Amino acid sequence: MKTPIYYISAIIAIAAILYMSDPVKPPVKTYISGVITNPYSDSVKIYNQTYEFGARINYKNEFKMSMEIDSADYFTFYDGNETTAMYINPGECIKLTLDTDMFDETIQYSNNEESTFLSKKFLIEEEYFKSVDMDSVYGLTDSLYLDFFSILEKLFLSELIKLSNTDFIALETGRISDMFSASEDWKRAWEKRKLALSALPQAGEPAIDFTYPDIDNNIVSLSDFKGKYVYVDIWATWCGPCVAEIPFLVELEKEFYDNSIVFLSVSVDNDVNKEKWKTMIKEKDMGGVQLFASGWNSQIGNDYAISATGIPRFMLFDKEGNVMDTNAPRPSSEDIKKVFNEIF
Repeated sequence: MKTPIYYISAIIAIAAILYMSDPVKPPVKTYISGVITNPYSDSVKIYNQTYEFGARINYKNEFKMSMEIDSADYFTFYDGNETTAMYINPGECIKLTLDTDMFDETIQYSNNEESTFLSKKFLIEEEYFKSVDMDSVYGLTDSLYLDFFSILEKLFLSELIKLSNTDFIALETGRISDMFSASEDWKRAWEKRKLALSALPQAGEPAIDFTYPDIDNNIVSLSDFKGKYVYVDIWATWCGPCVAEIPFLVELEKEFYDNSIVFLSVSVDNDVNKEKWKTMIKEKDMGGVQLFASGWNSQIGNDYAISATGIPRFMLFDKEGNVMDTNAPRPSSEDIKKVFNEIF
């Protein structure tokens, strides 16, 4: 039988542990309000990997939102069309204003110096790169290339040290340092991309053939369509910009349907998304020929350097099976209609 002293000792030990442990901080109310000129939607959203909060925009273009967060963190503000980075501390009462016609240039915060810095940081970067040809920057000697990024780093830090939040200054200093530490990797990636693109067949050269199953599991090759022009869309269901091009692609096909051209879409979705691929084709009323390449590292991905350019990627081939353009204009661009009108 355990003595009362045993239980008292146990209670004292537990109390000591609780006393020495950091207390769990309860969420704190944080308030954000603002006015959005020329709003794109009737609501706004603030979110990160842990939290998501939303609010309606009223007839005066105003919104109010309360958040309960237990620690300071980075967030994304979304107005229905564009996003911007914020850093929010628990208990703050933040006010913001912006005009969507000049989103980043007009956003202003009160009571939130950290988010003000993040918006200024974006504008500094945008202005720094505005008139720069990045291919020429990547082609600089190593010392000049590193100097180019070092100047931008100093511009960021000169604004950062004006803040009063020392914890945020330390956090951002580390993030900025990490960003520019990766600049050597960016140059290596550019060199790899340049090499991959240089190996692509050029205009007038024979296309590299590819063969994949269509939505009915029939085996189809690019070379099957000799005698017709072929407009190829390389896409995936998880790619937002790819999906955004689909309505334009559907309309483009309808407009040029009677001409001697095939609209050939090749999905680089992984096999686990094959059913999602089939469903999206039906939901989006996608026409043309639909092929499934089973992954990013498929033959078409390697032969046409898809990893070097990303997706969506559009290519155009002539009636003889030769390359016209391995980086053709997108369906949403008026340029592709000009190309089609020239060849038909």
